[in-house]
Amino acid sequence: MSRSPEKSRNGRAGSRWPAWNFNHAAALTTAVIALTLFLMVPYQVGTRASLFGRALSGLNPALFPRLVLGLLFLVSIGYLLVSFRLRESNLFGEVDWRGCLNIAVTLACVLAFAVALPLVGFVVSGSSLVVFLVVFYGNRNHFLTAFAGTLVPGAIYFGFTRVLHVSLPEFPFF
Repeated sequence: MSRSPEKSRNGRAGSRWPAWNFNHAAALTTAVIALTLFLMVPYQVGTRASLFGRALSGLNPALFPRLVLGLLFLVSIGYLLVSFRLRESNLFGEVDWRGCLNIAVTLACVLAFAVALPLVGFVVSGSSLVVFLVVFYGNRNHFLTAFAGTLVPGAIYFGFTRVLHVSLPEFPFF
């Protein structure tokens, strides 16, 4: 009588490595993107403004992008290590057309926001983005839509320009 080889936890006979799943792919993709963007920071972020050889700001402009991308890389590596213990089925195949439409519309809106940002400023393009997405996703309370559409971009603009002293694109007509 021959015995079949024992199956490992992932179901493959004789395998010492766990089965490849979408968690591994998501973790590795995020790690590669984070590392690539981290290495591109010096070429994408401008140098500090200086006056008579002295920096006008004490912070290096590349500090925040490097910090965020470095943390994203570390989190994705942690996710990769944890993903070897995860036993989940891939439910992306069960997403209906409405979910795909929501993602496509949101991506199109974010791209439109990026195009409109230098033309009409942060507050106008941000308000337009918030109002459109809130209405698209089904909120019919117009007071709440107007409130969120003006308050959220306005608060972000105030926080960045006044508190953090970071310039954002302004409305070009005043």
